[in-house]
Amino acid sequence: MKDLALNSKVLLDNEFECALQEIDILLNTTSTELIGYPKYGMSIETFLWTLTPTTSELQKYIQDQIMTYCVYARKYSVDVNVEYFQGQYRSIYLVIISMQAPDGRTAIRKYQYQ
Repeated sequence: MKDLALNSKVLLDNEFECALQEIDILLNTTSTELIGYPKYGMSIETFLWTLTPTTSELQKYIQDQIMTYCVYARKYSVDVNVEYFQGQYRSIYLVIISMQAPDGRTAIRKYQYQ
């Protein structure tokens, strides 16, 4: 039984759900936050606003991090799409992650960074 739930009252035992949670944890963890694993975590806010990457660079960065650190997600087809919206005062990156299992189950998660 695996416990990757952010809410301690829920126990995840489905590998597909664990993979989704694993991706969510990776995207919401900053680098050096996990003791003993200084390279784990995205620090995505810093990455975006310090380096101002193109959508393809951000897409590749996220895909590489998922394949490196998300063990359960490697078992499924994970696609990352990034859209950029230029704003007058603030720009927005929209990250859409879709995951598909061989049995046809699909899930889509959206993350917005501004």
